[in-house]
Amino acid sequence: MGTALSAVRGAVRADPGRALLCLALALVIGLYAPSLTRGLSNYDDPWLVRDNWLLRDASWGSVRAIFTAFDINSPERIALSPEYLPIRDLSVMGDYAVWGDHFAGFHLTNLVLYLAAIALWFRALTAFGIERTIAGLAVLVWAVHPSHAESVAWVAERKGLLGVAFAGLAALGYARFRAGGRARWLVTAAVAAVCAVWSKAPSAFAIGALAGLELALPAGRVSVRRSLLGLGAVGAIAGAAFVPVLVMATRSAVVGTSAAFAPAGRAAMVTGVHGFYIELATLVTRNAVVYPISSTGPSGAQIGLGGVALALILACALAPRRARVAPSDPLRAAAVLWLVLWFPFSHLVLPLQMVIVADRYALLPTLGFALAIAVGLRAIPTVRMRSIATAAVLVAECARALDAQANWRDDTTLWARAVESNPADSGAWSQYAEALDGEGDLPGALAALAEGQRVAPAAVLQLRQALLLREAGDAPGALAAMRAAAAGGQAKAMSNLALLELPTDPTDALVWARRGALADPLHAPAHRSHGKVALAAQQPAEALAAFTRAYELEPGYLGNRYNLALALIALDRGAEARPHLIACLADPQLGEAARAQLAPLAEAPSLAPP
Repeated sequence: MGTALSAVRGAVRADPGRALLCLALALVIGLYAPSLTRGLSNYDDPWLVRDNWLLRDASWGSVRAIFTAFDINSPERIALSPEYLPIRDLSVMGDYAVWGDHFAGFHLTNLVLYLAAIALWFRALTAFGIERTIAGLAVLVWAVHPSHAESVAWVAERKGLLGVAFAGLAALGYARFRAGGRARWLVTAAVAAVCAVWSKAPSAFAIGALAGLELALPAGRVSVRRSLLGLGAVGAIAGAAFVPVLVMATRSAVVGTSAAFAPAGRAAMVTGVHGFYIELATLVTRNAVVYPISSTGPSGAQIGLGGVALALILACALAPRRARVAPSDPLRAAAVLWLVLWFPFSHLVLPLQMVIVADRYALLPTLGFALAIAVGLRAIPTVRMRSIATAAVLVAECARALDAQANWRDDTTLWARAVESNPADSGAWSQYAEALDGEGDLPGALAALAEGQRVAPAAVLQLRQALLLREAGDAPGALAAMRAAAAGGQAKAMSNLALLELPTDPTDALVWARRGALADPLHAPAHRSHGKVALAAQQPAEALAAFTRAYELEPGYLGNRYNLALALIALDRGAEARPHLIACLADPQLGEAARAQLAPLAEAPSLAPP
């Protein structure tokens, strides 16, 4: 034992940076090991991962669709999400090929990617010339930051981990090339840059940050010409890769040029959002999936903090090297990383229109924050005080990281924290009620909805209330709530209202079914409801069109084929219906009904087998 301890002490003294990296990796494994026992959450995981018919099919056809499906109305693009992220999609497809439906394996992939990202960024920082102890402290502080729990513990955020890992590899490749490495390092950087951009769009700014690091850390380059060549090659290739990503994001309104969705004016949002991320980085804000700033806008304190901090960070990044009080190169690099990596989430140029702020957006910017903390820790003159300060930072971060990753242990915990964080978010209240109902607590779900409607009334809560009342057997209450939600503009409520009204008022039901499908044209259940109501109203041609669209959107769902067969039979097109029914025979839910529909078709003289 004494020999082993001596060997460890010797290794730490010989290379403290590597020792700090190993500590970071060990702490991350300890922090996120509990996530390996979890399944999927009800936050995007169902449609993006669990029910994604395209990614479940590991075939060349699926791979081709991943790279070439640019029509936002196509079934393939709808399955993949409105973002062009082929590397993310290939990663999930690979998980299905390896793990099947064992989602613990998906979580393991997330953890491995995060560990790889930590190691790659350590190597990249040292390759840029940052002293190894500072680089080790930086990745240690960065690795256990609680805002990263969302990225690691949530399967649907795989894209962020892929983006940061490939960005680290691109940074390493470029740093090695500019320091005199062979051309293969430049090729590595270029390929990794494309993979980073095609994993998550904001990773393009991590590639752009290489230019900032080049200016902040000039000591490691062999020549300006070589650096310009490397930056030009990597930037051009990454820029070309970014074009389809940006086009798709703009078409689908993931980002936009209008700030109409923002809860405050542009200047207030920019400085306030910056203040929010400063609070998040410094552990002032407890982690959740939603925050008040998204509903009510930034507070005055956030606007003030964000403005002051932004001015100071800009001054640090742009201060002349010959100034009387000039920041060190690593501190200047920290400021550059924070500014460049925060920029895509700043609402300064392209306001985010789906999620205003999020923990996952801080995954890369906090690398700059961590580097600044590392510079400060390294500057403490005595080893004892430096160790105490480092330990204090780590204890605070790890405690908060444990709390943050625990949010993801189940849906109820996740959304309980969300409504505690932002009671004005009606969508969070709806998700919380759904989670409680999923655990069998229907009274608790109804109570949560009542509280949500009190503090944040919205049509989405009326829709959830209608679904829960129907489950509870309160048909009149469910009908009234569904009608209110439909009148409030909820497309899913329109489709559900059509089905509820069908037994008593088929004419009005068909009106609502048509409105629901028109309001939610990319949602297969809306077209199924339309088809069912149209078929019951003796409109088989209309039903066939609706069922056809549902089948196009969800080709892997056999219920769509069964519905198509019913509409075809109603139109006396039994020969066309037969293959759809045969496809349903092996299904445990549809098989018996399909056999019953096939029997008369087989008896018809024109359809009998030879």
